[in-house]
Amino acid sequence: MKPHNFLKALLVPGIAAAMVVGCSKDNLTSTSATNAAQQSTLLAVGQTSTQLASGTSFSVQTTSTGAAIDTTHGPHHGGHCKNDGMGSFLNGTSFLTPTNELIAIVDAESAGDMRGLRMFGRSGATITNYDASGNVVTLPLPSSGGPEGVSFSGGQFPAIDSLLKKIAKTVVDFGVGVSEAHDSITITRVGKIIITRSSSGTTLTETVSFDGYSVNGNSIQGTKTRVSTLDKTTGVGSSSSAVTNGKITFSDGTVANWTSSKQRNSTIVFDSVAHRPSSGTIVTTASTSVVATDGTVIYSHNTTKPITENVACGPQHHWPVSGTVETDYRAQTVIVDFGDGTCSNRTISITINGVTTTKTIGG
Repeated sequence: MKPHNFLKALLVPGIAAAMVVGCSKDNLTSTSATNAAQQSTLLAVGQTSTQLASGTSFSVQTTSTGAAIDTTHGPHHGGHCKNDGMGSFLNGTSFLTPTNELIAIVDAESAGDMRGLRMFGRSGATITNYDASGNVVTLPLPSSGGPEGVSFSGGQFPAIDSLLKKIAKTVVDFGVGVSEAHDSITITRVGKIIITRSSSGTTLTETVSFDGYSVNGNSIQGTKTRVSTLDKTTGVGSSSSAVTNGKITFSDGTVANWTSSKQRNSTIVFDSVAHRPSSGTIVTTASTSVVATDGTVIYSHNTTKPITENVACGPQHHWPVSGTVETDYRAQTVIVDFGDGTCSNRTISITINGVTTTKTIGG
């Protein structure tokens, strides 16, 4: 697809009517500007999709033009697109979502995750947790250093795992609508996300459902089920999730089937003196697709090589040490390779439509 056709696909009526970071029209008047906008959008897509696939949180340290990422949540200046068109992070996350439909996909994929709860809480939702008797339970959400794209962490964060076992139900409620400013647009969420939890022996089951939920006019439906186990003796844990009857109806009327599955296998060695994990690995495979009813692939990500986190790299190392994720977004392809498996490596390769560059990754 030619660059101007790609941009046209991003700007179709109903899909935000513009790249949601509110780029000045002057930025799109030349071929070079259009190419830069395409590269920035796809770099943002790659950064976001790999976090969704891996369950980790990180940032690529520079934009497509080499400028340092601005991690603040303030508005852009002087009519220019923040971070060269990628926008700023969604509240409480490291997600970059330069189009309206990506915001919907992030909300769908993050529902039920600890990172999702933090994002929704900071966006103004009322979040209430209940134990099995219906009593309200407090669940602190750490601003950093805790679980991200997971719920039960397989012993990686035992204090939070212990609290989650006491919570039978979580309701994330945006009511008739809660809005927040994001760059030069407003994000409005409506409805509820409901999470129920049950346990049997060492097996924990979570069910995530959507009750009249939408974000910026994009309606999300479906049920996400996650089953987690942990052998405390060996430190071996697993978590598998799958979405059934998933559907996203975008604000322009496009109806898409949403399918998603993830498998997370962990081996955690916990240091009882330091009160934190000292070593171990977390290996994740994931596959997600959002496909319109006419067969058009709007979005997909797949791990073509399992994503590996090395716990021994330390608590400040939030990104994978190896693994590959391939993402397709409206006929464009982004491939991210996390590297050679060493803790010291911070260079990842990003291939956009066959052209490979390297970027520095960080927490």
